This record gives sequence, C-alpha cells and structure tokens, in this order.
Amino acid sequence: MTAELTDDGEARLRDLGYEVVRAGWGTTRQPLDRAAYVAAAAGAALLLTEIETVDRAVLDALPDVRLVGTARGGPVNVDLVACADRGVPVLYTPARNADSVADFTLGVLLSLVRGISASERHLREQGWLVDGELPYLHFRGPELAGRVLGVVGHGAIGRRVAQRARDGFGMRVLVHDPVAADSVPLDVLLQESDVVTLHCPRSAATRGLVDVGRMRPGSYLVNTAGGGIVDEDALVDALRSGRLAGAALDVFATEPLPRDSPLLTTPGLLLTPHLAGAADDVVRHHTDLLCDDVERWHRGEPLRHAATA
Repeated sequence: MTAELTDDGEARLRDLGYEVVRAGWGTTRQPLDRAAYVAAAAGAALLLTEIETVDRAVLDALPDVRLVGTARGGPVNVDLVACADRGVPVLYTPARNADSVADFTLGVLLSLVRGISASERHLREQGWLVDGELPYLHFRGPELAGRVLGVVGHGAIGRRVAQRARDGFGMRVLVHDPVAADSVPLDVLLQESDVVTLHCPRSAATRGLVDVGRMRPGSYLVNTAGGGIVDEDALVDALRSGRLAGAALDVFATEPLPRDSPLLTTPGLLLTPHLAGAADDVVRHHTDLLCDDVERWHRGEPLRHAATA
C-alpha cells in the first residue's frame, strides 16, 4: 500500500485477511521508483497506489497480483491494457476530491474579485495606505450575487461549483460541456460570463480550449482544472493590458512553476501551488471508495468503480 489510507481503511483490509505493508508515497511522501516499488510489493495480491506507477513491467515482476486500486480520480498511473491482459481489475476513486476542488474554487474566486489576497499581502509588505490613500479605494470588486458564472466542464466538480455559486451566492450559471443538456456554445459562455471557471479534463482535446481574447472585457478567470487549457502568455497580455480584471491559477503548463515565470510578476493574478484537491477529507473519501470495492470483490459482487482499457 503506497497510497495514503486512513487507519480505519487499513483495518478494513486486515479484516479481509490482508497483511498490509505500507511503503512509498503514502508513508514517506517520497514516491518509489520501479525497482523499489517491486521490492516493497513482493508477494502482494493487492496493490493500492496513488503516485507510484503500476505498468506492465511491475505486473511482470509481481505475478501474485490479483487486484489493483489507485487513489486517483482516474486510473492515470495504471496500465489498463496490461492489467486487462492478466485479468486484473483496476479500481479508482472518481470524485474523491470534487467537494475539495469546488470549495477551493469559490474560495479563490472570492479572494480574487474582492482583493482579499492582494490586500493581505499589501498590508504585510507595505502597510495600511496605498500611495497615501485609504485601502478602501484600491481593494474593492464586484459582489457575486446576480453575476454570471461560466462553468467550462460540468462533471462532478463543475456541477458542485455551479450549485455552490447558484444556491450559495445567487449567481447565474452558464455551462459549456458536450454532454450537458443545458450546454451553451463556448463563445457564448466566454462573451457573457463575468467569471469563467474551468473544470474540464486536461487532454490534447482541451489544450488551448479557452481563448482569453474572446472573454468579456473586465471579466475574471479561474483555473483549477489543468495547465495548458489556457494559453498563459495570452493571459499575461490580457491582464497587463487591463482587458481582463483578474485571474486565479492553481495549475500551470509547467509544474513546479519556474521562478522566472512572468506569471509571478503579472498584476491581477492570484497564484496557488496546485492545492485545490488538498483537503484533509480527500484521503477519507478515496479510502472508503477503494475499501468498499475491495470488499465487493471479495464477496464476488459487481465493482462500482472499476476502470476498463
């Protein structure tokens, strides 16, 4: 077990008869390379991973493996074809951090539009006044009630963000998603939204999906989805020219963010280091999802969250 799991989750596995060996990321915060992973998992029938990769070479070296689980929203670190070739089911944990990301999205949105982060930084670094004037005149922005939120991607996270924004803040919500019944064209969403928030998968199909040049002048952008969905150079230009009022980025085309990145010196940008899914409760969520399906597998019942190649 190299995933983070709660003690209750480990106890559930022991109740099924497993001798649980903890190693790697979930214990030391340092992922194991392939050789160290194989050594730690020697003789294992069940692999529970989070960061470490389970590929064909790992499976070849671990012939006793009968079940693999990954504590990720998608099985991105598991070779599904190799597992299918061996008849090994692959469990994963969809929406494990959906509430965490939704909460974070609304948090950075509020901080961005009301100048909370910028004013806190100013107070610490420069003091009360801004060029001799009251901070009241400089750190202010729109209320959210009645504003239009454009949600790009209406999956587990996007739906939660929309619900919080609509029911909690009184915002009007537009959605763009190919499978959503109420989807509007992306250009319409960009032109009509006061705030655009991104919750689509990071993939070749979504690279450069959002053109900030088509966004409504004076609007805001929030990206907790993935780097590359927005052209960062174009975003910097839009913020420096004043065309956009601000943006909050939790994800970047290159991570860690280089220290010479122009994003770090661009006004109107709230930057966080890929934290949206980092709520304490996420470990509990993925523990329950994995352990529930491991127990189903032992009972011979259909698996609820099993990936296919």
